[in-house]
Amino acid sequence: MKTVMVLTNVTGNEELDRQRAAEYCRFAAHKGNIPLSPYLCFHGVFKDELAGAVEGFLAERLVKNVDEVWVFGFEQGEARKKREEAVQKRYGEKGRYFCHPEIGRELLLCAMYSEELIERLEEMEV
Repeated sequence: MKTVMVLTNVTGNEELDRQRAAEYCRFAAHKGNIPLSPYLCFHGVFKDELAGAVEGFLAERLVKNVDEVWVFGFEQGEARKKREEAVQKRYGEKGRYFCHPEIGRELLLCAMYSEELIERLEEMEV
């Protein structure tokens, strides 16, 4: 199994941001990966004025230790091409971009079938 870092846009709406990060982590798990979300792991853990810097530092260290970096967004058309290029430039071969509207149906299925995921993960243990 690969370890995948899941990156999402931060909108400032903590409930929505957590929901999307969790949704994308389920998607990665259903694809047979171990998902890690810096947002879910670090956001809100550090309460002082340097919290953002600490979160960023930890996320950068995590990038070095994962197999892939999956970036999720909503860009389409020319904006999507630019975002994909930016992901490749920043993360190299590790980087992949996923457009939420294009994987929406899969995201819904991932939320519904946890039993299937457990079976899949058990099979991967061997």
